Amino acid sequence: KTFLITKNKSYTFEDFNELILEYYDFAIENIAPKEKVGFISNKVLEYSIFSNLIPMIGGIFVPLNPKSPKNEIESKMNLIGSNKIIYDNSIEVDQTEGFIYLKSERSKKVDKSFKYNWPKKNDTFCILFTSGSSGNPKAVSISKENIESSCISSQENLNVTDSDIWLLCMPPYHAGGLSIIYRSIILSKTFYILDTFDPNDVINLIKESKVSIVSLVPTMLNKILDIMEKNNIKAPKYFNFVLCGGAKVPEDLITRAKKSNLKVLPTYGMTEASSQIATASPIDKNRPYNSVGKMLDCLEIRFSNKREIQIKGKNIAKYLNKKNNPWLETGDYGYLNNDGYLFVEGRIDEMIISGGENINPREIEEEVNKIPEISESYVFGLKDSYWGEKVCLYASFKDNEKSLDLEEIKKCLSHLDSFKIPKILHISKYGIPKLSNGKIDRKKIEELTNE
Repeated sequence: KTFLITKNKSYTFEDFNELILEYYDFAIENIAPKEKVGFISNKVLEYSIFSNLIPMIGGIFVPLNPKSPKNEIESKMNLIGSNKIIYDNSIEVDQTEGFIYLKSERSKKVDKSFKYNWPKKNDTFCILFTSGSSGNPKAVSISKENIESSCISSQENLNVTDSDIWLLCMPPYHAGGLSIIYRSIILSKTFYILDTFDPNDVINLIKESKVSIVSLVPTMLNKILDIMEKNNIKAPKYFNFVLCGGAKVPEDLITRAKKSNLKVLPTYGMTEASSQIATASPIDKNRPYNSVGKMLDCLEIRFSNKREIQIKGKNIAKYLNKKNNPWLETGDYGYLNNDGYLFVEGRIDEMIISGGENINPREIEEEVNKIPEISESYVFGLKDSYWGEKVCLYASFKDNEKSLDLEEIKKCLSHLDSFKIPKILHISKYGIPKLSNGKIDRKKIEELTNE
């Protein structure tokens, strides 16, 4: 059975096993049991191999972003207490003293007398880092049980068939991308690899019926729709769905996609949940506006006094070297309606308190993004001696020659309560800064607005 497809070649499960074994001698020589090993590559295929090989011989897989600056990579490795990083020939590594950098090597002859040393179900299988969009990244220790529970619960909801081919064009060093690899192995499904996201490549794969499921963040989907709409391209009937998450998925984006025959399933997840928490079902025609679907069956949910979403279940991982709390405090707030649909309204730490009023910045963004000239926006609070916090707007325009000033934007938002209307406008000519997983880079925006 075909397991993995690239632009140039396809691999059966047996072929993939042979690929892993080609690196077995190298891994045995360089990786000790329970050792945390960083891995960097520009090739998703290599992440697929080492995400299995390292745990197979008893190590702990730690995928890293090849585009990260050297100091960030070293900071993350210091956080987990390891100095060993494996890289391959697709990347140039700027090495520093105190770290062991090992270039991966294949064996020409594969010795079949290898030994497995897989982690037990509650042992650490891999370590992923949270995005750090609002603070320092945290190291999340994900167990074998976490991964398997997440994959099985996702499948119960999405019902991916044996004829489906899932496109992986997301970073494999984040939960959204890595979960596709693990899900395909555990459930015996097929996936297609693109090393980098290119909207034209994705569209061609969809048009040619080479893929039937795609995982995207909203900005990726937006770029794909711009091209499809401009060229009047429709997805074939064979196409199944787009799983879209990593940030709030606007309902108008879902409506736009439908016109191009793309069914979009919004999903809400976290690294700490080994991927998905709640996801729309492909057969559910009753999902309410702005809902992220229903909770995965393996999870329990409760809400704090501040309406913070808290979850518990077998796919909830723990922070490395931290005492395990069975209930994960997500930092997001929202509610469940009477029919069990989850609504995620925003981040607790992003709530703006201005003049004694609680303001949800995501609500304002939704209205700002309806202004025809505006491409994208981010609303945040800035400390103010009089108001407590001022509502600030960071916006990019579809055409920089046709940007609006603050007063023009205020007129467009006159239907909102006056305390919700932005008092400061920052214009970006280069779009809203994003992290590699598609989330808004809040730290970067703070730096830019303080310059």
